[in-house]
Amino acid sequence: MRIDPNQFLGNLQSDNVQPTNGKSTQPAQADEAHDSGAVDTDDQFQPSQTLDFVQRLKTQLAQLPEIRSDRVSALGQKIQQGTYAPSNDQIAGAIISELGSSKRS
Repeated sequence: MRIDPNQFLGNLQSDNVQPTNGKSTQPAQADEAHDSGAVDTDDQFQPSQTLDFVQRLKTQLAQLPEIRSDRVSALGQKIQQGTYAPSNDQIAGAIISELGSSKRS
């Protein structure tokens, strides 16, 4: 089945609209610059300093490893030796931190 967009857009043509207040439906006189195809060259784009800062941070973040293997191996050794004993406060803080970060995702 093929859909013809003109079937739906045909009803939107301005010549099908009749004025109800007696006023003309002719468009207002267009600006000469637009009629001649002239381009306004005065517009300039100036990115903000915040954008530059965010882009630099993103570049730095991309360079960081996703897994900090030095920390993982150090914790692994402590666990194997039986010397890893986080306090209750550390465990609670980690749980709360994890719950807080999962709500933002």
